[in-house]
Amino acid sequence: MVYIDDTFSAELADHISYYEPYDIFMPTPQAETLRLWDHIGLPHERPKQISGPTLTVIGFDVDPNTMTFTMPELKRAELLAAMREFCAVPKGGRRHSLRNYWQLAGWINWSFNVYPLLKPGLSHVYEKTKGKTNPDAGIFVNRGVIDDLSWFSRHLSNSTGVHLIESLEWE
Repeated sequence: MVYIDDTFSAELADHISYYEPYDIFMPTPQAETLRLWDHIGLPHERPKQISGPTLTVIGFDVDPNTMTFTMPELKRAELLAAMREFCAVPKGGRRHSLRNYWQLAGWINWSFNVYPLLKPGLSHVYEKTKGKTNPDAGIFVNRGVIDDLSWFSRHLSNSTGVHLIESLEWE
């Protein structure tokens, strides 16, 4: 697969070729694409040409063997910790700035690329921020926000990501 000047590929383990400019073996179709780019003078960089049993594409783990897209474990743990911290505001100080709401919502929204069924988890966050424009304004963290983020956290903790298809045979 090619995205701008990045290539990433899934291929049978024994269908690899040596690509001399990078001094590595890689999936044959990927090596052939790079040779074509060399022939026409299209520049490319080694770090952007990835292959392997698990690929990281736009920050997500793509596993062609299990045919899944998931968040890397560290990123998922960081998001879960951020949601716990957001919801753990002590009584009397249960406010976050609109900016903090936006940041958390943006991070959660990014996760929807691989956890699309968890979108209801932002309903109350969107409701609380609707129509507000002052990024420093304090917004009360209500029970609806806490319940939604707790629901999202539980499901995120147990989710195995997006399963593309089930493969019975790979040839």
